[in-house]
Amino acid sequence: MTGPVRVLIVDDERLFAELMRLALSSAPGFEVVDVVHDVASAVRRARETAPTLVLSDYHLPDGTGADVARGLRGTDVAVLVLTGDASAQILSEVARSGAVGHMTKGRPLDEVVAKVRAAAAGEVLFAPSELQRLLLADEPGRQPDEPLTARELEVLRLLAAGSSTAAAAGELGISPATLRAHVQAILRKLQAHSRLEAVAEAARLGLITLDSWTRRGAGAPSGGKVLAREP
Repeated sequence: MTGPVRVLIVDDERLFAELMRLALSSAPGFEVVDVVHDVASAVRRARETAPTLVLSDYHLPDGTGADVARGLRGTDVAVLVLTGDASAQILSEVARSGAVGHMTKGRPLDEVVAKVRAAAAGEVLFAPSELQRLLLADEPGRQPDEPLTARELEVLRLLAAGSSTAAAAGELGISPATLRAHVQAILRKLQAHSRLEAVAEAARLGLITLDSWTRRGAGAPSGGKVLAREP
């Protein structure tokens, strides 16, 4: 990625939104394009400013962070959802909305910055324990009408292992543009709206395993300032 990571912040808790703005603005390589407080404003401003990523709270006055992601399907804008509520229902909705991932509030500052940067680079962000719980709660999906190629399965396995676009492309010896083309083919075949949903669907279908994902662990870095509270 060239240039700064341009972030649109969406949260109706104005103090928290301001803290996030200050935290990201002070981190190298970030630019906060705007701060808004509801779904309608988020979708409108994202379409106007074309940020790299929207960092959205889940609970908003006129909907949810998943609604923000659904409103931006078909664009190149990534959506990362923040919430203090990690229920199975919310995890399932976020995974199917087109969001790139989910992160609970209460994380240290350095982890928030790192995860926003990772999401902007194309990584799938979901805690292993959360994804495993989501898969256990879901019924197996229908096999795709068009089978995935061996290369597409390789791409899926790298996404499930947490590889960014650049890292996955480097490992496969292809360009980032070719990697993105493979990802688009995977999304189409699995009828998924995001890399996260594609990984979850592929695991449900038995096309990939989550062994490498689970070994990554979900622990937060020790130390660091906490931006928000756990519920």
